[in-house]
Amino acid sequence: MSPDAQQTVKAFVASQKTAHGYMNDGGLEDDYYGQFGRVLEAVFAPAKALRLPKQPLVVKESIGRDTVYGHFFAFIEKEIGFKTEEAEYKNDSFFTLHPSLFTSPTTNAVCCLLAMQYQMGMQPDTAHVEWLQQRQDKTGGFYASEAAPIPDMLSTAVALFTLRLIGKEFKDATQFIQAHWLDNGGVAPTLLDDYSDVEYVFYGLLALGTR
Repeated sequence: MSPDAQQTVKAFVASQKTAHGYMNDGGLEDDYYGQFGRVLEAVFAPAKALRLPKQPLVVKESIGRDTVYGHFFAFIEKEIGFKTEEAEYKNDSFFTLHPSLFTSPTTNAVCCLLAMQYQMGMQPDTAHVEWLQQRQDKTGGFYASEAAPIPDMLSTAVALFTLRLIGKEFKDATQFIQAHWLDNGGVAPTLLDDYSDVEYVFYGLLALGTR
């Protein structure tokens, strides 16, 4: 990104900051969005971020421990040392408790699976790698599922990152990413949206770094 573009993004992120955290897409202070804000602070000022105290990992209340994302968060809690509650994670539990992942997959869930397999030293599941690659549109963006009408920035960011992580091929997504940058420095969730928040700035930068 050019210096001017970087300053515009920084200004947008700063505009989303509150006294104690960051705002959600409804303009209210929200711990979940605060995590994305803190990550962006680390991107913009790494030396300052190193001095910040560790923050607990905030998981949305709707995410149960017996879901795909519940197991994913339990995994990363174990890996990075954050604990929101006592939870036991077994290497095989993720694969045996969620048959729906294999019958009606979503891009995010498949990325969780592939990233966990990679981190555990397992061979990424070939069928899910191919399924993920097939979700990429000719524009470079990724669809959230087989039924999604248009590609979106969240799915694109996590798919690009995951495929880069496990060393698999994907099409260049530069033009798709650029099309979602807004004049105010934010990143639109889809081309049908004209708003942004710190979560989607994070996805934009993640996609840009792995495109």
